[in-house]
Amino acid sequence: MEEEDKSFSLRYVGRRFDQARLPLDVLGDLPALRDLIAALAKQEFRHNNSDRKRVPRGFDKSISFSLTDIGSGSAIPVFALDRELAQQNLPNFGDGMEEIVNRAYQRVAEIFDDAGQGRFPQALPLDAIHALSKLGANIQDDEKIEFRNTTGADGNVVCLDGFRRKNLLTRVRETYTFEFESVGTLTGVDASHNTIQVLTEEYGELRLPLDGVSMPAEQFDGSLHTLVEFSLSIALDAHDEFKAIEEVHSVDLVRPYDEDLMRCVNRLQELATVEKGWLGGQQGEQLVHLAGMRATQIIFMRSNLANIFRIFPTEDGGISIEFDKSGWSFAVEIMPDGSLEIDGSSNDGKVFEMKSFEGFSSKFFEAFDEMISVIINE
Repeated sequence: MEEEDKSFSLRYVGRRFDQARLPLDVLGDLPALRDLIAALAKQEFRHNNSDRKRVPRGFDKSISFSLTDIGSGSAIPVFALDRELAQQNLPNFGDGMEEIVNRAYQRVAEIFDDAGQGRFPQALPLDAIHALSKLGANIQDDEKIEFRNTTGADGNVVCLDGFRRKNLLTRVRETYTFEFESVGTLTGVDASHNTIQVLTEEYGELRLPLDGVSMPAEQFDGSLHTLVEFSLSIALDAHDEFKAIEEVHSVDLVRPYDEDLMRCVNRLQELATVEKGWLGGQQGEQLVHLAGMRATQIIFMRSNLANIFRIFPTEDGGISIEFDKSGWSFAVEIMPDGSLEIDGSSNDGKVFEMKSFEGFSSKFFEAFDEMISVIINE
């Protein structure tokens, strides 16, 4: 009974499949489904283990299915993960692979169910797209494949038919467009090709073509290592990794619009030139670029506080932004790896407990705004 619960099954619906007949031309669906499950399982693993560039050796080979039965009535192939082979290829995974495969199968069902409702994934890995193109390739207009033990948004079993398959294959892409607005450091100018290079926190160094932009490359000469602000359309893949620049909307040198912002920017530029050992001897690391970039973003995104920001280097190469008002003292510490901590305290003993964040997020800014609300709303 336990093994039954861990098996998967498809039900082919249509006259060709009566009396448990399974025409040879649809047998290719099973390896295609296996490849699709494997592609989505790898995508999930990469998403949950962003520090790894590749899945473990043997990951793909460990996802192998065995056909265990053909159900009665309409053709119902039943198949299950080969647990022994999975253990041989990934001995340290235990039952983890079974859980990953189960989730990937459910995601396959969700993709097809969404396609029936006119909803499509913004991007999928290329190997998943290839597998999708093969799955159901020989299904005719009056036929469908049901994914048994799944339930769609309409309460019925999820199915794949010609309508869903066509909609999905004409909509799904390997990449999707993302509107990217940020600031970065100017690292190169190529006037002959009208391009500049900008180092960004999020996607590393980007080469920006400036054709059609009001500010040509030569106007950036003499401004290396200064901040630029930009608005781009970029292509990201299914793992949210940068693939290409689709369009440059605007690029300009950062020109703080008041003296307080300019003071903060100048302070950060000053700290960027401080060399290792600034505390004496070998103590005091050089400012890490990532920390400086995040400090710059905080200053611009909360520019209404620029007049009270005080900016200091930390011993390990990070930045501390400190500010006082109305009897409260606040601090935002930006670590060399880009993680952040915020805290605050008042002269009468009130405390805003320290909170930590792995990076910029809506939760960080919500906590920051909650922290400073005692001085903003007074």
